[in-house]
Amino acid sequence: MYPWSKRTLFLGSLPEPVQVAYGAATLVVSLGGAIFFSAAKGSVRCHSFVIPAGLSVTIDARSEVVAICHLDVLGEDYLRISGCLRGASQGVGIELREEADFKAEFTALHSQPVSSDDACQRLDRLLDYAYANGDSTSSIDGRITQVVARIRQCFQENLPVGTLAEVAELSVPRLVQLFKLQTGVPIRRFRLWHRMYESVISIGRGENLTTAALDAGFSDLPHYSNYFCSMWGVPPSRLFGKGMQARIVLPSERDIP
Repeated sequence: MYPWSKRTLFLGSLPEPVQVAYGAATLVVSLGGAIFFSAAKGSVRCHSFVIPAGLSVTIDARSEVVAICHLDVLGEDYLRISGCLRGASQGVGIELREEADFKAEFTALHSQPVSSDDACQRLDRLLDYAYANGDSTSSIDGRITQVVARIRQCFQENLPVGTLAEVAELSVPRLVQLFKLQTGVPIRRFRLWHRMYESVISIGRGENLTTAALDAGFSDLPHYSNYFCSMWGVPPSRLFGKGMQARIVLPSERDIP
C-alpha cells in the first residue's frame, strides 16, 4: 500500500467479495482477468471501473490481483478521469480507454515495489496521460480546499461545522452543500476517511492498531474497526494485524500533512 496525502494506492488480491463505501472516488483495475462489481441489482463484469465517493459497491475480484487507487478527495481526479471511460453502469464508470497502460504500470509496481516518491511520480504521469486523452474538465472551489486543509490539520478534533464555515466564509447550510458537491461525501465522512489515512501512516511507522486508532482521533479500537470495515469492507486486522503480509510504503515526510 502506498498512502499519499493526495491519493492512496493498494496493490494485492481480494480473496473474498467486499462491500465498500470509500471516502474518495476510487479507480479499480484488475491486473488479471475480469472482475465483478455490483452497486444495485445484478453484477457487472469488467476489467476496470471508477466508483464515486460514498457509493456502496460490492467488489468481487475472484482472487485476482487488483489495483485500488483512491483518487484526490476534492474530486478533481474523478471529474477528469470520467472523460477517460467507455461507459457506465449502476452509477459506476466502466472500462478505461487507456486500460492496458494502467494495467501494465500497476503490474510493474506490484511485481517490483519501488520507493514512495517513484511510485507517486509514475501514478502522476499515468493519470496525466489518461487525462490528456479524455474529454472532461474540472475545477476546485478554493473555499472547500481551505476547509479540507483545516480538517487535515486538526484531524484529531471534531471541529464544529460552524467553525469550518467561518474558515470558508460561508453559511453552515451552504458549506454543507458545497462540500458534498465538491468531494462527494459529507464533512463527517471525509473527517473519518482522513483519520483512517492517518492511522495507516501510524501503522506504517510501526504502531499497533490500538495506538494507531487513538492517535488518529478514534475513541477506541472497536470504533475504529467498525468505521474501517464500513468503508473498506474488511476489518483493519485483516490487512494490518499480526502475521499479515501487507507492506505500507510510507511517503516522504514532506508529503505527510
